[in-house]
Amino acid sequence: MKKIKYLPVITYTKNIMCVAGDNMLEIFFLKLKNTLINNSGIFIVVLGMAVILSSSWAYEAYTQDVYEEQEELISSYTQHGKYTYTAPVTEKNPLYPKGSRLEMGKPMYFFAASPTLNVSLAYNLNATDSASLQVECETVVVATSEENSGGSQKIIWKTEFPVEEMGYVNIGNKDVLIHEFSVNVSEIRSKVIGIQDQLKYSSDTTIEIVTHVNYKGEINGEEINNTTDFALPLVINPAYYKMPEKLEFNENNYTYEKIIIKKEPSVSAIKLPLSLFLLSTFSVGALILCTKKNDVDPELIKRLKEEEKYSPFKEFVSKGKVPDNWNSLIQVEIYSLQDLVDAAVDMNERVVNDIESGVYFIIHDNVVYVFLDVPSKESEDEN
Repeated sequence: MKKIKYLPVITYTKNIMCVAGDNMLEIFFLKLKNTLINNSGIFIVVLGMAVILSSSWAYEAYTQDVYEEQEELISSYTQHGKYTYTAPVTEKNPLYPKGSRLEMGKPMYFFAASPTLNVSLAYNLNATDSASLQVECETVVVATSEENSGGSQKIIWKTEFPVEEMGYVNIGNKDVLIHEFSVNVSEIRSKVIGIQDQLKYSSDTTIEIVTHVNYKGEINGEEINNTTDFALPLVINPAYYKMPEKLEFNENNYTYEKIIIKKEPSVSAIKLPLSLFLLSTFSVGALILCTKKNDVDPELIKRLKEEEKYSPFKEFVSKGKVPDNWNSLIQVEIYSLQDLVDAAVDMNERVVNDIESGVYFIIHDNVVYVFLDVPSKESEDEN
């Protein structure tokens, strides 16, 4: 006896979903087309108004004055500070003649030969327009003891040792002011050690030569009263000291003013209304073309609905015709196509569909099992 080949559930489900989904989409678009054709007048009026409103919106958005707030640079100046130094040989030693002078750039300077450092700071101010200033300088040596606590440096103690002061001097734009002073590095080291001994606390100590430049007057037509610090690190060891390679510093100062400016018209300002205008125009054109075509045949929609309704059983149904000896056979009415398919599977038979009469049937042992596909009242009303 011929056996029925059952399809795997997952493949069967996938086929059902694909067929049903395709039919549903086709029915949806056919109904939509009929709706558009039947109500084309209303849609054209609505879309026409959308075209007019969006074009007006785009015109106003493009021609409307738009302002924005910006910052404008109205004044700027740069301060320059450059250190130079020499180390005079004041002590008798086996390396250098006493009275000679050690220039910049040596890897180290020994306390036994040259404990004193002669330093010069060249300061000038470069303004974009003009400058008339009074400038004074105060140089100190700053010693700071820090300790690492919780991943950050904390100051344990800090002190200053005065070195040199210079009173106010008048300078103009780009004029160079020279501030000269001497630092006895050996004495500074002794003072730091003395503080550590008195505190009974020894830790790494950072030492810097700091010159405070106080300036007041007029820069680019504005009154200025400010201070700039130029710090020069000084590394001190038990037998020697040394200076860093970077000896030149610049500090820029900018003054901005908020202004309101008019923006140039931009296409980005009309993106939304322009998109709406183009979409409405395209829709009107498409709707006009659609109205020139005939309505979709309701019988086509009805047929597609029927196919959609029984699409889950497509794999189990063959198309055919009711046999001539139909009336001579025993007839058993089945109430649903699902039940008829189940019976066909049990009997190893195949369901046959007579499209003209709408009858689904199987014949087994001279008995015809019938399901008559009669549209319900609800489906007729829907169509």
